[in-house]
Parts: sequence; C-alpha cells; structure tokens
Amino acid sequence: MPAASDAAAAWLARADPDRGHADRWMRSVGLVLLPLGIRWCAVKTHEHEGLAAAAEIDGPVIHDPGGRTVYFLVPVSAGRTWDCPHTEMLGLACWLGTPAPDRLEPPGTYWVRPPDGSGLLVDPQALHAAIIGRASYRVWIGHTAQCATCRAGTSCVTAAKLGRAWRDARQ
Repeated sequence: MPAASDAAAAWLARADPDRGHADRWMRSVGLVLLPLGIRWCAVKTHEHEGLAAAAEIDGPVIHDPGGRTVYFLVPVSAGRTWDCPHTEMLGLACWLGTPAPDRLEPPGTYWVRPPDGSGLLVDPQALHAAIIGRASYRVWIGHTAQCATCRAGTSCVTAAKLGRAWRDARQ
C-alpha cells in the first residue's frame, strides 16, 4: 500500500479492539468487519441518494453495490441527534464491512472517498443538507411529472412552492 493508504489503514485499524486483526484482514482479504459507535458511527442510505450526497460532501464514504447501500463515516456525537428521513444511523452494537483504503472500485464493497488517515469524518450537518435537498428535489420533480398544469406549461402554485422548498434546503 502507498504511504497515504498505510496511514488510512492504521487509522481504520484503531477502531478494531485487535489492531493486528484489522491489519491482517485488510491486507489478505481487502475487507475487515469493524465495530461502530466507538471511534465513529455510520449513516446508511440507499445507493442513489447516497452517491448523489457523496458528490457534495467531504469525508470517508463506502459503497456496497451488492447491498445497494452507501455508508458515511460520521462522528459518534452525530449518533445522539441524527434525524434524517431515508437514512439509518448505525452505532454501538453495529459492525460495518470496511474495505481496505486502496479498494477504490468494484467488485465488492469499495471506497467512494477513502479516509486520509487524519481522522476527518463526514460533517453530519452537510450530509443532512445534501440528503434533504435531494429528497426535496425528488418531490418537486415527481409533482411536475404528474401535474396536468405543470405538463401544460402553465404556472403551478404547488410546483413553485416545492421548487422554493428545494432551493431553501440547498442553502
């Protein structure tokens, strides 16, 4: 592994009660099961929403194409207050299949954005805004596709309100 990957691997291994265990699994299999809720938690989303949100935020993000899910590594403190539709906070008593830092593409679970070894995690507020913004956009687009007024190209009060809500969620 390159030096950056070594630093990230060491950072990840610190989450395992047995650092040697984590190191062996990352090097031999490319994946290790790590406990959550001690060094970080993970926000689980559906892959479409997750990949779109990942494009807007910084910090470590995992994609599991087989499970069609995306995981964002967030501070443990976020687990106490997280409230975001279409997501699940994974903390204590949860484990996450975590790829080696140099696993950056399929097959299998891989990093959309690997850790850099510094301890940087995803900012929960930025993640929340990205997910809520996407949900607001989906509602707005869904309305315009179904509304006869919108399809006719006429001004629709509901579409205007939904569009404002989406723009407000993005700010």
